[in-house]
Amino acid sequence: MEWLKRLKMASVKKSIPGLILFVALAAALLFFTKCYGVAGMLSPKTLAELTPETMDGAFVEDDIYFLYTPYLEIQRYKSGQQPRTTAMQYLTDFDDVYYMGLYVRSGRLEEAEEMMSICEDYMYGDASEEDVPILHVRGRIRAMDEDDLGYYMEIAEGDEEWAELLLPYYLEVDYINNLPIWGSIAFLAAAFLLLGLGIVPIIKAFCGGFQKQVRSKLEESGPLEMEAEKAERFYDSAQEVSGVKMDRNYVFFQNGAESVLLRPWDLAWAYQSTTQHRTNGIPTGKTYSAILRTMDGKTYTLGMKEQQVQSLLSAIQTSLPGVVLGYDDELEKLYKSDRAAFRRRWEDKMPELGQTAPQ
Repeated sequence: MEWLKRLKMASVKKSIPGLILFVALAAALLFFTKCYGVAGMLSPKTLAELTPETMDGAFVEDDIYFLYTPYLEIQRYKSGQQPRTTAMQYLTDFDDVYYMGLYVRSGRLEEAEEMMSICEDYMYGDASEEDVPILHVRGRIRAMDEDDLGYYMEIAEGDEEWAELLLPYYLEVDYINNLPIWGSIAFLAAAFLLLGLGIVPIIKAFCGGFQKQVRSKLEESGPLEMEAEKAERFYDSAQEVSGVKMDRNYVFFQNGAESVLLRPWDLAWAYQSTTQHRTNGIPTGKTYSAILRTMDGKTYTLGMKEQQVQSLLSAIQTSLPGVVLGYDDELEKLYKSDRAAFRRRWEDKMPELGQTAPQ
């Protein structure tokens, strides 16, 4: 069974580049979107639970009871149209001593503006405390950037004692690090998907999952351990042509991380595939593949250089006389409708390999 262990380690090595790629993509997604802030939703804080030292980065779900003043209006301009307000930042309480910002975007802007209007009426004596609505919010607290902080500190009008009470943070309502909460959830899910795409194959490789087909093929002929020893002797002695080993008993190749073992008569048809690549209609190059089609309807696409494809097809012609070579539409129709015809061709060629037709 040592051979299967060798194949398993080959699959592990084949899986490592994908692991590195997908983990790097997931890390970049997390770094640039900071969507990991969604984790705070699992145990949101109230403002009363926080201090000025612990508020940065906290995910908050709480009620806002009063807005004092807007200090920043964010507008979007389109040519030939009136500017449209897309967000407002308001001064609100943090606790009984300090103040902070509340960053409200268009989805909740009408609600916040109505509250601000009633708060102004209250401050001028035109409304009672009971008239002031409660604004239920959730979102992440983060430090203001330099521009926002400049507008925010204008509230103090040069009063240093007043300025010390203005904490340089705002709560982004329904947002996490400039992303809507649903967007952060989507990006976090995408990051986990990327991690899965990298981690699952490496786990499968370590568990020998990419040798499942090989074990199944060996067990068709007899006890696994005995057949594995025969296949190992073939593997060590057969010459490799363009990544494929073949003789009168076996055909073996790696299809990515997957190990594939076939009996010669399992292979029905082989041909070259050429893909012309274009950019803006201009040819930019070609890629080539060897296409191997089996008696059970499977297709293996092995990417390689054109000369390697030709070398492989030439080796198949010499070593596997029952395989049909070359592509045309009639062969495609025959393969789909009557693979038994390919099987009969192999039965006629089996004596050339010193084999008899499998029962």
